[in-house]
Amino acid sequence: MHQKIKYLLEKHFPNELEDQKLQNLAAELDCLFSEQEHEINLLERSMDLASEALEEHSEAAEETLELIDTMFESSLDAMLLVDFEKALLKYNEALGVLLKIPHHYSGAISMSNFLHVLSVQLENPDNFLTFLRNSHENHSSFDGELLLKDGRWLRYHVKPRLKDQKMIGRLWTLLDITAQKHSERMLEDFEEELQNAHELAKMGEWSFDLDSQEILFSNNLLALLKLPRNFRRFPFLHFLELVNEDEQQALDKQFKHCQKYGTSIQSELHIALDDREFYVILRGRFKVGGVHAKDTIQGVLQDISDLRTSEHLVKISSHFFQSSMQGNVLMGRHKEILDFNDVACGIFKLRAWEFADRINERLATAWTHDMSINEIWRHVIESSHWAGEVYFTSPELVDKTIWLSLEALRDSQGKVVNFIAIFNDITESKQVQEQLHQMAYFDPQTSLPNRFQFEQFLTQRLTSPAQARQPMSLFYLDLDRFKFVNDSLGHHAGDRLLYLVGQRLVSAAPKATLVARQGGDEFVVLFSGVLSRPEQEQIAEQLIYQLSDAFNVLGSQVYIGASIGIVNIPEDAQDMVTAMRYADLSLYEAKKTGKGCFVFWQRSFLKGSTPERVQMESELREAIISNQLVLHFQPKVEAENGKIYGLEALVRWNHPRLGLVYPDRFIAIAEESNLILELDQWVVNAVADQMTKWRKNGLPLLEVSVNISAAHITRTGLIDLFEGLFERYPFLGDYLEIELTETAIMADPDKATVVLNTLKKRGVKSSVDDFGSGYTSLGYLKKLNANTLKIDRSFIDGITRDHYDRDVAKAIIALAQSMSMDVVAEGVETQAQWELLQSFGCKYLQGYYFSRPQAANIIEKNFLQPLVVEPV
Repeated sequence: MHQKIKYLLEKHFPNELEDQKLQNLAAELDCLFSEQEHEINLLERSMDLASEALEEHSEAAEETLELIDTMFESSLDAMLLVDFEKALLKYNEALGVLLKIPHHYSGAISMSNFLHVLSVQLENPDNFLTFLRNSHENHSSFDGELLLKDGRWLRYHVKPRLKDQKMIGRLWTLLDITAQKHSERMLEDFEEELQNAHELAKMGEWSFDLDSQEILFSNNLLALLKLPRNFRRFPFLHFLELVNEDEQQALDKQFKHCQKYGTSIQSELHIALDDREFYVILRGRFKVGGVHAKDTIQGVLQDISDLRTSEHLVKISSHFFQSSMQGNVLMGRHKEILDFNDVACGIFKLRAWEFADRINERLATAWTHDMSINEIWRHVIESSHWAGEVYFTSPELVDKTIWLSLEALRDSQGKVVNFIAIFNDITESKQVQEQLHQMAYFDPQTSLPNRFQFEQFLTQRLTSPAQARQPMSLFYLDLDRFKFVNDSLGHHAGDRLLYLVGQRLVSAAPKATLVARQGGDEFVVLFSGVLSRPEQEQIAEQLIYQLSDAFNVLGSQVYIGASIGIVNIPEDAQDMVTAMRYADLSLYEAKKTGKGCFVFWQRSFLKGSTPERVQMESELREAIISNQLVLHFQPKVEAENGKIYGLEALVRWNHPRLGLVYPDRFIAIAEESNLILELDQWVVNAVADQMTKWRKNGLPLLEVSVNISAAHITRTGLIDLFEGLFERYPFLGDYLEIELTETAIMADPDKATVVLNTLKKRGVKSSVDDFGSGYTSLGYLKKLNANTLKIDRSFIDGITRDHYDRDVAKAIIALAQSMSMDVVAEGVETQAQWELLQSFGCKYLQGYYFSRPQAANIIEKNFLQPLVVEPV
């Protein structure tokens, strides 16, 4: 009996142990306990076995994890394990090295820190981080590439980690593919270079099908020859027909030999394709096809038409080299003479047989104001080009001024192989330029600075920040009784008197900053610095006293006087226009007072001087709106035969009260009030309308020139005006010319150049009006690309009796011809003027001798038919 059962029976049934029932119960319980113990023993044994199995599995799992960790850590592939639940990233050593992750992270890093480490290395971090955010819910695998700032390329493969259909992380594998990328790029570059080489060489591929006996052109060959798709494949016999007859037999033979013996094909051909001719080189060779491909002939075709053209151009260039109006010299790298033309011989006064030996001897004496000839050569070798004026100490050339252009020609390695020297003898042009400078800045009668120089000087002083506040005193003089002397003794006496007045003014004002003639019998004397009122009065009295003394003019004693207006600058006026206006009003008051006196500027002089101008301005504004303006046209003729070739459009004002008003009464008002822009627009549009009417009526169109103001020529709005005009009247592009004065150009020559050259591209010609009355820089005149110079009428008036006017006109015509410009002489009023100008080489004329400006209907009647004025 089991001890525990026995113990329980004795405890609860001490006196009944012998009872049979208890004995049976005890036996059953004992049996039950025995069975339980047996089961417990079995369970314990099972548990022991399970425990041993679990322990074995645990050890195996640990070994597996250790193996996985070891493989993860030691893998050559860079790997990153992302745990979304812990927001933690585990990476191996390869990834740490690849992405340069700091060592202190030791293989585990937070999401934010990792993104920071990555973003600072990415070339485009914003794009990649946006991609990460957008792909967060992507449960599929994906690949991609990253470009780092240091130029490395990484390819990544991403595989999701799922648990119960929920993504708990990702496994990233990264690979450095920089070398592969470089290889791909090199392959692409090679293919591109090969394609470029073919394009540069004008080369394309072709093949020949041995079975079908057909020629196949590649797409790039079709593009090279600009052929349609139907030329892609055609029979060989057809191809032979495209070749010149004398080349067909030899080409056919080469193809047959290539098919039979495998020899290569090379032939230069002249072919006609699609109504165009080509010079080509055809090359080809036999190619064995192998198991799955057919035998073919493959090759390239190179277009050498340009080369043939270039050979022709070389011959033409050689002709130009020799026949050029410039002196041309070709030198080798050591400055040895290889070729030269006759003009170069003439410039350097050398005969052809001695030129090569002596030219360098004469060039060695060249110099400029800034450089010696050795310094010029050094500059050419360093910078490849030099150009400028040079002078010579050589006795044969000491009187010459040469424009020299030197250029170094280099080979593909940048090594100098040749020098080209171009010489232009500009001695006469320089003399003309100096004459024009004298004409522009100095008065011909007195040799004093003229109005242009004075106004330019005063404007510069008033606009200079350093000198604008410096006081100046302006004395504006008008001679009394000069008109009486001029009328009674003649113009020559008047000119002599003006010269003597100028000399006396210079002598009487030795401390003056500038003494100049304004024009007519008016002079200005300008003083710089502070002058007291008594000092100014003393100067004015001295000037009047000196001019009141007798003048000996061509043997006659002449007495005149002077009146003076005085303006203080900047106290009375801060700009040149205002200063001269106030000086003129002061002079007017002095003359009203009785002449022979001086008057200081006072503000009260303005009273009563403006109402008429204000009224004219208001009426002019209304005239533009209400169409009171009309156009008159003055013909321009050919000097050779008097035949009309063009017209100049001139505006008139049909004033309701004053009648026909000429521009000299309202142009100045338009310029001051800025109405000049509207006036220019009206004239341009009116010319276009009139020419359209003539065209509709079947009348021949002549070139019409339009005067444009200085205010308009520097504005891009003028370009818009003509663009709009050509949209409405496309035919006008070759019939319009702009006329502008020298003053208008030099107000802002750079802007004027841009505007005129832009209009020239649309066919609008340009003309420099009143040339010789101002000063146009020859450099700007060349940049303007103007078509025509118009000689100022003041020189034409005296051309038959005054040697100075004659020389000026002749110089202007020569200058224009040297710059390939036409010349129009305006103000022609006599037959003698016509004939003299024609003898000077002037091409076109304009003036009252041929016609005064006329209304459009009279122009239609008299001048839109061939008109010839026969010389008497």
